[in-house]
Amino acid sequence: MSFLNPNQTTLVLAPMEGVMDAPMRALIADLGGFDYGVSEFVRVGQGVVTAQQILRDIPDLYGPVFGSAKLPLQLQLLGDSPELMAATAIEGCIAGARAIDINFGCPAPTILRRSGGAALLRTPCAITEIVSAVRTALPAVIPVSAKIRLGWEDPNEVDVIARAVEDGGANWITIHARTKQEGYRPGVHWDAVARVKARLSIPVVANGDLFTAEEVARCAAETGCTHFMIGRGILKNPFLAHDIRASQSLPALRADIPAQLSNRLRLGIERYAALTRDQAANSGFIPSRVKQWVGMVRDISDDVPRDVSREVLTAVKRARTTSELLDLIHRP
Repeated sequence: MSFLNPNQTTLVLAPMEGVMDAPMRALIADLGGFDYGVSEFVRVGQGVVTAQQILRDIPDLYGPVFGSAKLPLQLQLLGDSPELMAATAIEGCIAGARAIDINFGCPAPTILRRSGGAALLRTPCAITEIVSAVRTALPAVIPVSAKIRLGWEDPNEVDVIARAVEDGGANWITIHARTKQEGYRPGVHWDAVARVKARLSIPVVANGDLFTAEEVARCAAETGCTHFMIGRGILKNPFLAHDIRASQSLPALRADIPAQLSNRLRLGIERYAALTRDQAANSGFIPSRVKQWVGMVRDISDDVPRDVSREVLTAVKRARTTSELLDLIHRP
């Protein structure tokens, strides 16, 4: 199963806790453009997380592919115990994972209080121990990667942190180009990513503020990276990966993507509603992800209110059932 190909551009669907679940992943996969995706993190706390528990939260790992496009899905783990992380990685492979990613970048206060995620950026030696433990526990055919931020508060900390990941035996590294203290404030440090890429012997995946194909091109020019992880940008434009591929003259993964944003929006909502129809059919449930996503799509372009989508967006926010939603988006 192919994940990161060092010799060609790779577009990775980011793990977005509280946003990206199995139906949303399937939607994005079906819309085309990505090479693989990373799951929302599995928290490894006081004990080993079993394969059964992992599949309860990430049911599409069983494949281990998602969407009709059958994209590979990488399992992400978060924790601070090398032993428990290694044992849970084994359970993840039993559940179906064919690659493991380790989260050293989550800035959420609840995670930091438990010494996980970005908290480990302050102790690079612990990062090496965790990566090494997971790498040693798994066969060589299972890739292990890590996702980091540039540091706790100083972007220059990334040199030591990235080397710690490489020393642990990771196959590649994803770098979110901000520090923990910067959170998601506007502005990224592509210069720091470029410096790390030049020094490491493993591939680097760039991440952060990649909302348009033009921003991806700028990132590539400034960092030398050819691999990109797309997160919040895909929520504002679910067809962003498709647009990036077109801008870089990469082979299209779907040929039927409509040009108008309004038609793209209808296609996306309709597909998501279909994916969640079974769970929603008898409950009066309107998928919250649709409303969350639509709220972000409103900000992408002035073309939205000038097209029919303004009415669709407003109606979707008021819809109470899946059938009502489908009726609205089919309305001429």
